[in-house]
Amino acid sequence: MSIPSPQEFYEQYKNDSESAKKTANKIGLEIGAAYITRLGLKETDLKTVATVLNEFQREIQGDPNARVEGSTVIMRCTGFCPIMRAALTLNISWEWLDTNLALPMIQGIAASVMPSIVLRLVSAKSRGDSACVYVFEVK
Repeated sequence: MSIPSPQEFYEQYKNDSESAKKTANKIGLEIGAAYITRLGLKETDLKTVATVLNEFQREIQGDPNARVEGSTVIMRCTGFCPIMRAALTLNISWEWLDTNLALPMIQGIAASVMPSIVLRLVSAKSRGDSACVYVFEVK
């Protein structure tokens, strides 16, 4: 499954956040599974989560930086943000796109490796922070 355009996604789900999040998570699971297959990954550990997230970042942003730190994976996005660009270009709420499309999709990508992993957003550009910082933890 491919990533829908933010405009199509918003038009389809703007009045149904729960369905939006479920759909985005499913898309993330499918994207993650495709990376796992393409890269020939076999492990289900934090290093593999970071590898899959880095592949996603490489394709979407060009700046992979997810890394294992202790018992977590940390991913920081400080540069180009395709969700911000879509929000500004299409006059769609950036926060809505983050909450209902980007975050559940990224959670799904990580969960394709470790289903019990949980994403915690520490900071977000859509809230005025200088970077999006994602912390992935096994619960």
